[in-house]
Amino acid sequence: MLRLIGPLVGANGLAWLLAFLLFHGNALLLGAAALSYGLGLRHALDADHIAVIDNVTRAALRENRQARAAGLFFSMGHSTIVCLATLVIVLAGQHYRTQIDAFAVQGGLFGTWISVLFLLVIATLNATTLHDLWRRRRGAETTHPEMPPRGLARLLIPVLRQVSVSWHLYPVGFLFGLGFDTASEISLLGISIVQNQHGLPIWQIMMFPLLFTAGMALLDTADSILMHGLYQRAGRRMNWNLALTTISVMLALVIAGIELVNLLADHLPGLETLTSLASLLSDHFELIGAAVFCASVLGWFLLRSGREEPA
Repeated sequence: MLRLIGPLVGANGLAWLLAFLLFHGNALLLGAAALSYGLGLRHALDADHIAVIDNVTRAALRENRQARAAGLFFSMGHSTIVCLATLVIVLAGQHYRTQIDAFAVQGGLFGTWISVLFLLVIATLNATTLHDLWRRRRGAETTHPEMPPRGLARLLIPVLRQVSVSWHLYPVGFLFGLGFDTASEISLLGISIVQNQHGLPIWQIMMFPLLFTAGMALLDTADSILMHGLYQRAGRRMNWNLALTTISVMLALVIAGIELVNLLADHLPGLETLTSLASLLSDHFELIGAAVFCASVLGWFLLRSGREEPA
């Protein structure tokens, strides 16, 4: 944990030191820097981030692989898109803004479809683990920690092995980032565009996506470390293992369902209540993710206290 969190805390400190050196004479720019950092922290708590990190961590542990850095690489892949989009928009200027907007719409559709498919696949894999745990609970299986995959899960194992090592989540995060339509990312672009119009040099404008990246990477990494430790502690406690795996699977399925309904909203006549609910929930993804993150922290403390008896 210290090998990951320590350098990240140091990198966050350096980013803020650089921001202070650049903007210490301008309170408005320092405020914009603080807002960018806060947007990064907020975006890390989006429910799709939490769902991916939690489910990949659970799947990796079934394969006896380490996943403590899953959140770091996922956030770095996601941040690559954020930084590139900011740079392109600032460099392109007003003349190419229409073309950029059209590309962003298409990229958003592609990124959202990738998110839906990935969440469904990883949820299916973890659902087989959940099924095995229930069978063990009922005494229908042997006492091995994890049962070998069967059926559909056997076909999906190659996919699992490609994302069960932390650095493999970099391209996953990159593809997720193509859905560049969240409030945090749009707000960051707005900050960058406004500062560009006020004549701020490009290299100083890039401090805003850098601070956004620093905040998001710190919190996403903390989430993957937390979930790795939580699942490891729950490994020999049947009730906790069942509960955590169930929550992870349900979270992935619910988030994928919400995104799918939003994608198909125009083709779902007569289901206005469903589409309105999906739109409302997607507008509050960060609240859902924050609730899951806080619950995970509480679960970690409860497990550490030893209140749950081993199965």
